[in-house]
Amino acid sequence: MTTIRDIARKANVSIGTISNYLNNPEVVAEDTRQVIRKTIEELGYHPSAAARSLKSRLTRRLGLVPLISVEDNHSLDPGDIAFLEFLSAVNTAAAENGYDLLLSAATRARQELKIYERLVGEMQVDGLILMGMRADDPRVHLLQKRGFPFVTYGQTAASEPYAFVDVDGAAGVRQAIRHLVDFGHRRIAYLRPPEGLMLAEQRWRGVVEAFQEHQLDLVEDYLVPGGFNERSGQVAMHLLLDLPHPPTAVICPNDLAAFGALHALQVRGLRAGVDVSVVGFDDIQQAAHWQPSLTTIAQPFREIGFETVRILLAVVCGNGGTPPPQLFIEPRLVVRQSTGLAPTK
Repeated sequence: MTTIRDIARKANVSIGTISNYLNNPEVVAEDTRQVIRKTIEELGYHPSAAARSLKSRLTRRLGLVPLISVEDNHSLDPGDIAFLEFLSAVNTAAAENGYDLLLSAATRARQELKIYERLVGEMQVDGLILMGMRADDPRVHLLQKRGFPFVTYGQTAASEPYAFVDVDGAAGVRQAIRHLVDFGHRRIAYLRPPEGLMLAEQRWRGVVEAFQEHQLDLVEDYLVPGGFNERSGQVAMHLLLDLPHPPTAVICPNDLAAFGALHALQVRGLRAGVDVSVVGFDDIQQAAHWQPSLTTIAQPFREIGFETVRILLAVVCGNGGTPPPQLFIEPRLVVRQSTGLAPTK
């Protein structure tokens, strides 16, 4: 069996350098890391995770606890497909840094804290990634109290600073409304994300600011509770189309809801981008290939995933800095076929 002594001999470096490479690679020069990496691959060396853990007190694992619906096995975190795109980026970034990703799903909201308690109490992971943030989030309170490393994708209203990566949802909504106003739309409906999520508050701020900027009226009938699935978008669009004066444009909480809204238009014999304009949020892969293609507020999931892991590892290694690292990412409006000039009738 290959040992680190064998690697050190073949790479012509000390055993201490090999140990640093395996436990704290950032302290090893880049050219030396390349030599060691090549030697490890040639010799087929696989370090014992248990032995490394005993020595460094690190598991080399990061944790993520998605909330899963028992009824349909879908993630309740905003946008099931969006979650998978984010997860792919996180997994890649973790692997590139020598970490595994541990998923421990919760089937009910009340199970979440128990899972976090177990992961932290048993030291199963070195740090945790939180999603689907709420304004008053008990997970953040728990991890802050325990002093356990974590980063959130999204913000809460917690007063004590913590590490997060967040997309400026208010800015994204403002971009969408500006785009619709430039196309002549004045009757703009907004499907509100589920209450309790912090992103709902952030995006609502963008709606209010944009409506004030463009002197639009906030019509109560145009403000419809929405969800993150196709059915919710379909139901909401039918409700809006049944109004005496339906809106000419609709902004949806995510792309899946927008797909449902587009389907409702087709059922009613209406054309997206001609009779009613539709805007999504996320820019998942299907958005560009839908018929018609979807105008949407793009979240750069690959960048978000990589930055989330980068910040979490900085916290885990104790060099996150004070205050904790916080990153805002600007979304980008991608204009496609589902939006067009407001109808003149």
